[in-house]
Amino acid sequence: MHTLLFDSIPAGFKGVNHAGPSTVPMGGNMNQTMTVAEVAVVLNTTPKYVVKLIRDGKLPAIANANGTHTVEREDAEAYRLEARRRGRKALEELARVSQEAGIYGKQK
Repeated sequence: MHTLLFDSIPAGFKGVNHAGPSTVPMGGNMNQTMTVAEVAVVLNTTPKYVVKLIRDGKLPAIANANGTHTVEREDAEAYRLEARRRGRKALEELARVSQEAGIYGKQK
């Protein structure tokens, strides 16, 4: 089993339940919960943006009694894969429109 070490995640984010460096098993139990900081690493974004996704209802999470959120690993991975699919689709559309507009025509 592979693990990622999250030493570089700064502590002190509002709404983040992060008590310091931790390891997160990759490819292990998909029912694990993750902190906002850990989800941010998986999504390659900021904890602030993860909180926005949660508040906007785009990423399911559980609010703890102390005001922090946890996210099921399965939900974070599903969001990551869907975001990647949307990004790929947008790039393909951009390429199609650019080609139709002749942007990639031969240079003279």
